[in-house]
Amino acid sequence: MAKTINIDNDKKEIIRNLQKAVQSANLNFLFGSGCSTPVLQVLQNIEQEIEKLRSENKDNEANKKLSEFLASFLESTNILVEDQFIEKCETTEQCNLLKTFQNYRKFIQAISNILFERKSNILHKQATIFTTSYDLFIEKASESLSESVILNDGFNRTPSLTNSYTFSPKQFFNTVFNTGNLYNYQVQVPVINLVKLHGSLNWQPGANTIIQSLCYLKKADGLKDETGADKIAEFIDLFSLVLPKKDKFKETILNQTYYDLLRIYTNELDRENTLLIAEGFSFADEHILDLTKRALKNPTLKLVIFCFDKDPKEYVDKFSSFNNVDIIYSEKENLDFKMFNSILLDILPQKPDTPVDKVETRESADE
Repeated sequence: MAKTINIDNDKKEIIRNLQKAVQSANLNFLFGSGCSTPVLQVLQNIEQEIEKLRSENKDNEANKKLSEFLASFLESTNILVEDQFIEKCETTEQCNLLKTFQNYRKFIQAISNILFERKSNILHKQATIFTTSYDLFIEKASESLSESVILNDGFNRTPSLTNSYTFSPKQFFNTVFNTGNLYNYQVQVPVINLVKLHGSLNWQPGANTIIQSLCYLKKADGLKDETGADKIAEFIDLFSLVLPKKDKFKETILNQTYYDLLRIYTNELDRENTLLIAEGFSFADEHILDLTKRALKNPTLKLVIFCFDKDPKEYVDKFSSFNNVDIIYSEKENLDFKMFNSILLDILPQKPDTPVDKVETRESADE
């Protein structure tokens, strides 16, 4: 059965085991909406609420709830993408936004350092983040650290006069080298693959494909209580997302892009000697839970779950029949994204100085 580990008692053992794993295994992460709290609230029971409205033939009300759900993401996203991002917070909302951004930034910095320090010449300096979140925090965090790591989000960056890019899953897992001008030496550059299993706020449906564009995000500003049902439905259709609806499983199977993304997820887990670390993810998405359980039949796959709650029972029940699952929890406090990052930094032989510590100073000052 799954192994539960109390970090209050066995932190050194956890760090020692993770140090071995991240240096010698194919490194993957599974992130959920819990990583973006407190800026964004987790889905909670919105799926059930929407399905209840649809079962009562209240489609317009269901769409209105969906549009409000999307608008809550857009409010913070518009600040990120329009460079209004603040370095010093004054309101609770601003401080929540800054702290969430800092958590992602520290994570990207930690992974960049882990890949840089990787000793194995067999494994590429790559890690893959699978996430169900729509928000753009990972993209923004990577943008601010672009000199130390490359973020591969699956879009073809062929020059475009329209400033939009086409999604192409074959872009994932490309290996990048820096080559010396004089002696032709080659140094592999750390790459993080970002696979957004449920789409992204900057994904827009195009002709037989998905286009990356930011030009329509502001359209949520026009939604008011008196907005007509047609306008609301039109707003929802702007986004290429797997929305919290009961038929999302059917949607992911029928849609070629999402099918490709889920296939990348399963193929990664089927590889020999693979590590999957789950953070902020409850495995409430049944199709991802089923695919993960199926992949765990691979005995060389190791799943490490960081449990936010003080009681790991929910995860234990879901993975009770698998010996290759570790569930890490704390009885003293909730194991949030900030604590998760501190464990990752402890894995490193030496902690990075700037810019992570620089950001932390600002955060402390604001608190």
